[in-house]
Amino acid sequence: MTTIKFTDAAKYFKGEPQQIDAFEYLQKNTSPQVLEEFEKRYRGFSPQTNSKPKTKIPQQALDLIKEFEGFVAKAYYDPLTKSLPITIGYGSTRRRDGTRFMIGNTVTQSEAEDLLSYQLETDYIPSLSKIPYWNEMNDEMRGALLSFGYNLGANFFNSSGFNTISVVLNQKKWNEVPKTLELYRNPGSSVESGLLRRRIAEGKLWTEGLVQMRYK
Repeated sequence: MTTIKFTDAAKYFKGEPQQIDAFEYLQKNTSPQVLEEFEKRYRGFSPQTNSKPKTKIPQQALDLIKEFEGFVAKAYYDPLTKSLPITIGYGSTRRRDGTRFMIGNTVTQSEAEDLLSYQLETDYIPSLSKIPYWNEMNDEMRGALLSFGYNLGANFFNSSGFNTISVVLNQKKWNEVPKTLELYRNPGSSVESGLLRRRIAEGKLWTEGLVQMRYK
């Protein structure tokens, strides 16, 4: 008797009644874990062939972001605009699959931490790592920029409105970074004082990294 491997299923599947019956049988007689793994492999997401090594996220970035974002279990409107985007957890606006949160949604603290790490790894580090000399920076310096980027956008470097910080980073004027960060605090707005505290904290973390680098 010839055995057809699951990995060959797509080649043979024609939507015929007996094939549909076979898949229904599989669903009824297999555990959810096996079905989930089968779906991953069937769709080409086998961890053996498509996994990518995780990027190291500086703990300093996680700590700083969590401190200033704060954990909120229920989805809420943006405090500055009083409208979209709807935010939850530690400032997340989208789920892992990219769908937006809605008012009424809730998350646990553990789910929020997992989502924060996932989004930093997939949405922020790839963009920020293009900043000149990123690989020369240590975790404190990268952590400061990750917090800044998480607050103001992953693609801030060389973007409109971010000319000063872009020039400072591009020219490697690292001593000027802390004071430059403080420029980005929405002057005159209701959130200015909170943003200034965050910029000062990011500048302090950057300075700690710079000192460690010099005395290493």
